[in-house]
Amino acid sequence: MTKLVFAILPTVGGKAREEYIAKLTATSAYSKANEPGVLTYAVCLPRDETDQKTVYMIEAYSDQAAFDAHMKIEKVQDMIQWMGANPVLEAAPTVLELDVVEDFGLFTRGDAIQSAKDPHIVFGEVSYKDADLAEKSLAHWAKVVQTTKNDEPGSLVYALTRSNTNPATLYTFEAYTSKDYLWDVHAKSQAVQDNVKETSDWRAGLKHHVLKQVDGFLARAKI
Repeated sequence: MTKLVFAILPTVGGKAREEYIAKLTATSAYSKANEPGVLTYAVCLPRDETDQKTVYMIEAYSDQAAFDAHMKIEKVQDMIQWMGANPVLEAAPTVLELDVVEDFGLFTRGDAIQSAKDPHIVFGEVSYKDADLAEKSLAHWAKVVQTTKNDEPGSLVYALTRSNTNPATLYTFEAYTSKDYLWDVHAKSQAVQDNVKETSDWRAGLKHHVLKQVDGFLARAKI
């Protein structure tokens, strides 16, 4: 089962954040060259430029074994030791280990990603009133994913994921050629509009993390 890891890393800012980004960038280069099971390793910052501290990581792995192997490589272990010996984070990180919903999968448009100058990345958290409603909503999400994959060439990445520890919440990993494409094309699609209309009473909350990729890779040529 494909795994997705989403991490919110509240650094102390300044030189520490710069060094952290450099280490993550070096790790991404190593993973792309040597770890075929690492499907995504994107180093991101918030598009809100008033936030000069937070770093975000979006990582995808072909399965649990690929994730476990990655955590043992020398670059990751060295980075963990460096973080333990230096004031890098000002608060505990938020790390979500998620499973891609099997029937939908994680799809990417490899060629389009390579040519995209500034992908507009969104990580969404959609919470429902209970786990049963989250499960019931999957039929509506299936139509969104199908439409996004088949009819939206400007939608570069799309995945629907969930967590065993928080079954009442679904998480999306999305990337588009631009902010305008997200709101003028994807968000206005009939599938998205129907999903919102038909499940709005089931929902308890919605949160979007809007991100800019600064290094790493959103996807290999093909997943």
